Amino acid sequence: MTLRWTIEQARLYQLQAVGLHKVSYAEGKEGIRTCFRDLSGLQLDPLPILGRNHDLVIQARVNGVHPGETLALIHDERLGFEYWDKVLCVLPIDTFPWFRALMAAGGGEWEQNRESLLNQDHPGAIAAVLRTIAQHGPLSSRELKELNTAQDDHRSWKSTKAANGALEVLWNRGDLSVSHRRNHRRYFDLTERVIPKRLYEEAIPSIDDFFRYLFTKRVHTVGLLPSRGDAEAWSLLRAARGDKLPEGLIDEGRITVVEVAGIKTPFYASAQAEENLAIAEKTTLAQEARFIAPLDPLLWARRALARLWSFEYMWEVYKPVQKRIFGYYVLPILCGDRFVARFDGRYDRTEKTLHVLAYHEEDGGLPLMNPAIHTGFQRFLVYLDGERIALPSGEVWVREAG
Repeated sequence: MTLRWTIEQARLYQLQAVGLHKVSYAEGKEGIRTCFRDLSGLQLDPLPILGRNHDLVIQARVNGVHPGETLALIHDERLGFEYWDKVLCVLPIDTFPWFRALMAAGGGEWEQNRESLLNQDHPGAIAAVLRTIAQHGPLSSRELKELNTAQDDHRSWKSTKAANGALEVLWNRGDLSVSHRRNHRRYFDLTERVIPKRLYEEAIPSIDDFFRYLFTKRVHTVGLLPSRGDAEAWSLLRAARGDKLPEGLIDEGRITVVEVAGIKTPFYASAQAEENLAIAEKTTLAQEARFIAPLDPLLWARRALARLWSFEYMWEVYKPVQKRIFGYYVLPILCGDRFVARFDGRYDRTEKTLHVLAYHEEDGGLPLMNPAIHTGFQRFLVYLDGERIALPSGEVWVREAG
């Protein structure tokens, strides 16, 4: 069955699917736990400009959280593990048995090639790192250097030493897992010492079953997955199009097709999409300004975002300064079912000041002085644990009580 929706219905459904409508999360740690489970994972990124991406995803949905708390809680309580999904993500711990199929395959062709190169250039490095961590773990690359383990020069992606490359290989194929992070530095240990025994000892699914699972998971994560284009949103799943995997899952009733008025490309959605939309339509959409992370699941399919939301967004952190349009670390501002603005920001921890370097109102959006925007910035300042906001005009907003 194909569902036919208006743009307004599609937006409302997607907001509900990604936890930005109807869901009311508890504050603090309880909210992090529930939201992380509902989102089925968080994309990780190391840049700490306004907190890191995973922090920003959570703060858009959960009050009473601060930068650094989310990933620490996930590792401390073994709520999740780090591995490839769309890209590098932290994933709910109960999904680990599924991802062992990808680990058993070496994490994909690119990772397998890196392993072959490392073995060719530095035979024995992988085994040496595994032995050292088995004896001394959990360890990071820093401790491996102190122990003089596999310290030959080796250039591969971000790695400069054979030990670093070996850590990546062992993590890719599931021999090691990230035990915790310290100042965002990864500490690795044997997977059987990180993952709960009940999950570690489960049977490994076939790679075909894994990709069936991953496709339905991806649809769940983004809410509406465009059937064409948006290669980034299809990461790890691009071969699925040629293999007719979506069509098979539709026939089985595990996903459904949504056609949106005025948009040529159909979307894949949850099998429960019709029922979930009906639930979403019964609840008034809150007109609160929420600051959305650059790598939020709502933004994963950016060509579809432009069509469905009339909002074009490109993360410009890797663009040369002279080619940036809106700024270095720009966050979209969502209010109701519209993107109303975006701002470029930087947080000074010493001064406890959020610097709004630029504010760009969308056509028909909301100006900086709108009460909803002011309230949104106050909420964001609490998340940063800051004391003031410096505006582009030179005006300063101080943190309000309450």
